[in-house]
Amino acid sequence: MNKPLLMLPLLLGLTVSGCAHMPVAGSEVSRGTTGMMALKATNQDQAILAEQTAALDQMMAEIVRNSTIKHAAVGAAVGCGIAVVSSGGASSCLGAAAAGGIAGAVTGHIAGNRDVARRIELVSANALVRSIRKSNNQLGDIKTDLPNLLARQDAELKSLHGLKAAGTINADVYNARLSDIRASRAELAEALMMSSQQARTASANLRAATEQGQSGLEWHISAVDQMEREALSARSSISLL
Repeated sequence: MNKPLLMLPLLLGLTVSGCAHMPVAGSEVSRGTTGMMALKATNQDQAILAEQTAALDQMMAEIVRNSTIKHAAVGAAVGCGIAVVSSGGASSCLGAAAAGGIAGAVTGHIAGNRDVARRIELVSANALVRSIRKSNNQLGDIKTDLPNLLARQDAELKSLHGLKAAGTINADVYNARLSDIRASRAELAEALMMSSQQARTASANLRAATEQGQSGLEWHISAVDQMEREALSARSSISLL
Protein backbone atom coordinates (compact mmCIF):
# COMPACT_ATOMS: atom_id res chain seq x y z
CA MET A 1 0.00 0.00 0.00
CA ASN A 2 1.28 3.53 -0.77
CA LYS A 3 2.42 5.75 2.10
CA PRO A 4 -0.45 8.25 1.55
CA LEU A 5 -2.95 5.45 2.14
CA LEU A 6 -1.19 4.44 5.35
CA MET A 7 -1.83 7.93 6.66
CA LEU A 8 -5.47 7.97 5.62
CA PRO A 9 -7.07 6.42 8.75
CA LEU A 10 -5.41 8.99 11.01
CA LEU A 11 -6.09 11.89 8.68
CA LEU A 12 -9.75 10.98 8.39
CA GLY A 13 -10.08 11.71 12.08
CA LEU A 14 -8.80 15.27 11.79
CA THR A 15 -11.25 18.15 11.50
CA VAL A 16 -10.71 21.64 10.23
CA SER A 17 -11.80 24.26 12.74
CA GLY A 18 -11.74 28.05 12.72
CA CYS A 19 -11.58 28.18 16.53
CA ALA A 20 -8.22 29.26 17.98
CA HIS A 21 -7.91 27.00 21.01
CA MET A 22 -5.39 24.47 22.13
CA PRO A 23 -6.48 20.82 21.58
CA VAL A 24 -7.08 18.68 24.61
CA ALA A 25 -4.25 16.24 25.22
CA GLY A 26 -4.87 12.98 23.38
CA SER A 27 -7.65 14.41 21.22
CA GLU A 28 -5.71 13.81 17.98
CA VAL A 29 -5.31 10.14 18.91
CA SER A 30 -9.00 9.88 19.69
CA ARG A 31 -9.98 11.49 16.39
CA GLY A 32 -7.53 9.31 14.52
CA THR A 33 -9.01 6.20 16.11
CA THR A 34 -12.51 7.34 15.16
CA GLY A 35 -11.40 7.93 11.58
CA MET A 36 -9.79 4.50 11.43
CA MET A 37 -12.96 2.85 12.71
CA ALA A 38 -15.09 4.74 10.18
CA LEU A 39 -12.84 3.69 7.30
CA LYS A 40 -12.87 0.07 8.49
CA ALA A 41 -16.67 0.09 8.72
CA THR A 42 -16.98 1.46 5.19
CA ASN A 43 -14.62 -1.17 3.81
CA GLN A 44 -16.56 -3.90 5.60
CA ASP A 45 -19.80 -2.61 4.11
CA GLN A 46 -18.22 -2.62 0.64
CA ALA A 47 -17.09 -6.23 1.08
CA ILE A 48 -20.51 -7.33 2.35
CA LEU A 49 -22.35 -5.72 -0.58
CA ALA A 50 -19.90 -7.27 -3.04
CA GLU A 51 -20.62 -10.71 -1.57
CA GLN A 52 -24.36 -10.10 -1.59
CA THR A 53 -24.50 -9.02 -5.23
CA ALA A 54 -22.25 -11.90 -6.31
CA ALA A 55 -24.53 -14.34 -4.50
CA LEU A 56 -27.57 -12.77 -6.16
CA ASP A 57 -25.98 -13.29 -9.58
CA GLN A 58 -25.48 -16.98 -8.78
CA MET A 59 -29.09 -17.32 -7.62
CA MET A 60 -30.38 -15.60 -10.75
CA ALA A 61 -28.29 -17.95 -12.89
CA GLU A 62 -30.02 -20.83 -11.12
CA ILE A 63 -33.40 -19.31 -11.97
CA VAL A 64 -32.35 -19.10 -15.62
CA ARG A 65 -31.36 -22.78 -15.55
CA ASN A 66 -34.62 -23.82 -13.89
CA SER A 67 -36.65 -21.75 -16.33
CA THR A 68 -35.02 -23.21 -19.43
CA ILE A 69 -37.35 -25.44 -21.41
CA LYS A 70 -36.44 -29.10 -21.50
CA HIS A 71 -36.51 -29.15 -25.27
CA ALA A 72 -35.64 -32.77 -25.97
CA ALA A 73 -38.07 -34.48 -23.61
CA VAL A 74 -40.96 -32.11 -24.24
CA GLY A 75 -40.38 -32.00 -27.97
CA ALA A 76 -40.47 -35.77 -28.16
CA ALA A 77 -43.66 -35.96 -26.10
CA VAL A 78 -45.45 -33.34 -28.16
CA GLY A 79 -44.24 -34.95 -31.36
CA CYS A 80 -45.66 -38.30 -30.36
CA GLY A 81 -48.92 -36.88 -29.07
CA ILE A 82 -50.68 -37.69 -25.82
CA ALA A 83 -52.50 -40.66 -27.30
CA VAL A 84 -49.27 -42.33 -28.33
CA VAL A 85 -47.49 -41.40 -25.12
CA SER A 86 -50.30 -43.11 -23.23
CA SER A 87 -50.17 -46.23 -25.38
CA GLY A 88 -47.88 -49.23 -25.40
CA GLY A 89 -45.79 -47.75 -28.23
CA ALA A 90 -44.68 -44.74 -26.25
CA SER A 91 -41.09 -45.86 -25.75
CA SER A 92 -40.33 -46.45 -29.39
CA CYS A 93 -42.01 -43.23 -30.46
CA LEU A 94 -40.22 -41.11 -27.88
CA GLY A 95 -36.93 -42.73 -28.75
CA ALA A 96 -37.35 -41.96 -32.43
CA ALA A 97 -38.51 -38.44 -31.70
CA ALA A 98 -35.59 -37.70 -29.43
CA ALA A 99 -33.25 -38.97 -32.14
CA GLY A 100 -34.59 -36.36 -34.53
CA GLY A 101 -37.58 -38.12 -36.07
CA ILE A 102 -40.23 -35.78 -34.67
CA ALA A 103 -41.14 -34.21 -38.00
CA GLY A 104 -43.28 -37.05 -39.28
CA ALA A 105 -44.40 -38.50 -35.97
CA VAL A 106 -48.17 -38.78 -35.55
CA THR A 107 -48.85 -35.10 -36.21
CA GLY A 108 -52.57 -35.82 -36.33
CA HIS A 109 -52.61 -36.35 -32.59
CA ILE A 110 -51.10 -32.97 -31.72
CA ALA A 111 -54.03 -30.71 -32.58
CA GLY A 112 -56.51 -32.67 -30.53
CA ASN A 113 -54.20 -33.36 -27.60
CA ARG A 114 -52.60 -30.07 -26.63
CA ASP A 115 -52.75 -31.02 -22.95
CA VAL A 116 -49.60 -33.05 -23.41
CA ALA A 117 -47.54 -29.92 -22.89
CA ARG A 118 -49.33 -29.30 -19.62
CA ARG A 119 -48.96 -32.85 -18.40
CA ILE A 120 -45.27 -32.95 -19.12
CA GLU A 121 -43.45 -30.19 -17.24
CA LEU A 122 -41.60 -27.82 -19.53
CA VAL A 123 -39.80 -26.16 -16.62
CA SER A 124 -39.47 -27.09 -12.96
CA ALA A 125 -42.07 -24.85 -11.35
CA ASN A 126 -41.39 -26.04 -7.79
CA ALA A 127 -37.65 -25.53 -8.10
CA LEU A 128 -38.34 -22.08 -9.48
CA VAL A 129 -40.40 -21.10 -6.46
CA ARG A 130 -37.53 -21.96 -4.13
CA SER A 131 -34.99 -20.15 -6.28
CA ILE A 132 -37.17 -17.06 -6.62
CA ARG A 133 -37.77 -16.83 -2.88
CA LYS A 134 -34.05 -17.11 -2.09
CA SER A 135 -33.26 -14.46 -4.68
CA ASN A 136 -35.97 -12.16 -3.37
CA ASN A 137 -34.54 -12.40 0.14
CA GLN A 138 -31.05 -11.65 -1.13
CA LEU A 139 -32.27 -8.71 -3.19
CA GLY A 140 -34.13 -7.40 -0.15
CA ASP A 141 -30.90 -7.38 1.86
CA ILE A 142 -29.13 -5.53 -0.93
CA LYS A 143 -31.89 -2.91 -1.15
CA THR A 144 -31.53 -2.32 2.60
CA ASP A 145 -27.74 -2.23 2.79
CA LEU A 146 -26.89 -0.42 -0.45
CA PRO A 147 -28.26 3.05 0.49
CA ASN A 148 -26.37 2.92 3.80
CA LEU A 149 -23.11 2.14 2.04
CA LEU A 150 -23.59 4.87 -0.57
CA ALA A 151 -24.36 7.42 2.14
CA ARG A 152 -21.29 6.38 4.13
CA GLN A 153 -19.07 6.67 1.06
CA ASP A 154 -20.51 10.07 0.13
CA ALA A 155 -19.90 11.36 3.67
CA GLU A 156 -16.34 10.06 3.61
CA LEU A 157 -15.58 11.70 0.27
CA LYS A 158 -17.08 14.98 1.47
CA SER A 159 -14.86 14.89 4.55
CA LEU A 160 -11.80 14.03 2.48
CA HIS A 161 -12.56 16.83 0.04
CA GLY A 162 -12.64 19.30 2.92
CA LEU A 163 -9.35 17.99 4.28
CA LYS A 164 -7.76 18.27 0.85
CA ALA A 165 -9.03 21.81 0.40
CA ALA A 166 -7.60 22.74 3.79
CA GLY A 167 -4.24 21.20 2.90
CA THR A 168 -4.47 18.57 5.62
CA ILE A 169 -4.12 15.75 3.08
CA ASN A 170 -2.61 15.82 -0.37
CA ALA A 171 -4.32 15.02 -3.66
CA ASP A 172 -2.77 11.54 -3.82
CA VAL A 173 -4.49 10.45 -0.62
CA TYR A 174 -7.84 11.82 -1.79
CA ASN A 175 -7.56 10.35 -5.29
CA ALA A 176 -6.55 6.93 -3.98
CA ARG A 177 -9.65 6.68 -1.81
CA LEU A 178 -11.85 8.09 -4.57
CA SER A 179 -10.53 5.42 -6.96
CA ASP A 180 -11.25 2.69 -4.42
CA ILE A 181 -14.84 3.85 -3.95
CA ARG A 182 -15.34 4.18 -7.70
CA ALA A 183 -14.10 0.62 -8.23
CA SER A 184 -16.41 -0.67 -5.50
CA ARG A 185 -19.42 1.06 -7.01
CA ALA A 186 -18.60 -0.11 -10.52
CA GLU A 187 -18.43 -3.71 -9.26
CA LEU A 188 -21.79 -3.43 -7.52
CA ALA A 189 -23.41 -1.76 -10.53
CA GLU A 190 -22.14 -4.45 -12.91
CA ALA A 191 -23.40 -7.24 -10.67
CA LEU A 192 -26.86 -5.69 -10.34
CA MET A 193 -27.06 -5.15 -14.09
CA MET A 194 -26.15 -8.80 -14.63
CA SER A 195 -28.90 -9.88 -12.22
CA SER A 196 -31.47 -7.77 -14.06
CA GLN A 197 -30.40 -9.25 -17.41
CA GLN A 198 -30.67 -12.78 -16.04
CA ALA A 199 -34.14 -11.98 -14.70
CA ARG A 200 -35.13 -10.80 -18.18
CA THR A 201 -33.82 -14.04 -19.68
CA ALA A 202 -35.72 -16.14 -17.14
CA SER A 203 -38.91 -14.20 -17.83
CA ALA A 204 -38.54 -14.86 -21.57
CA ASN A 205 -37.99 -18.55 -20.86
CA LEU A 206 -41.13 -18.76 -18.74
CA ARG A 207 -43.21 -16.95 -21.32
CA ALA A 208 -41.96 -19.38 -23.95
CA ALA A 209 -43.02 -22.30 -21.73
CA THR A 210 -46.45 -20.73 -21.31
CA GLU A 211 -46.82 -20.33 -25.07
CA GLN A 212 -45.95 -24.00 -25.51
CA GLY A 213 -48.65 -25.10 -23.12
CA GLN A 214 -47.39 -25.10 -19.52
CA SER A 215 -49.85 -23.48 -17.14
CA GLY A 216 -49.49 -22.06 -13.65
CA LEU A 217 -46.46 -19.87 -14.32
CA GLU A 218 -48.19 -16.51 -13.88
CA TRP A 219 -46.80 -15.94 -10.37
CA HIS A 220 -43.31 -17.00 -11.44
CA ILE A 221 -43.28 -14.56 -14.36
CA SER A 222 -44.58 -11.71 -12.23
CA ALA A 223 -42.01 -12.38 -9.50
CA VAL A 224 -39.10 -12.53 -11.94
CA ASP A 225 -40.26 -9.35 -13.71
CA GLN A 226 -40.41 -7.61 -10.33
CA MET A 227 -36.87 -8.69 -9.52
CA GLU A 228 -35.67 -7.30 -12.82
CA ARG A 229 -37.24 -3.93 -12.00
CA GLU A 230 -35.83 -3.89 -8.47
CA ALA A 231 -32.33 -4.85 -9.59
CA LEU A 232 -32.40 -2.07 -12.20
CA SER A 233 -33.69 0.38 -9.60
CA ALA A 234 -30.85 -0.54 -7.23
CA ARG A 235 -28.37 -0.15 -10.09
CA SER A 236 -29.74 3.28 -10.97
CA SER A 237 -29.20 4.47 -7.39
CA ILE A 238 -25.43 4.01 -7.74
CA SER A 239 -23.52 7.07 -8.90
CA LEU A 240 -20.22 6.03 -10.43
CA LEU A 241 -18.69 9.42 -9.51
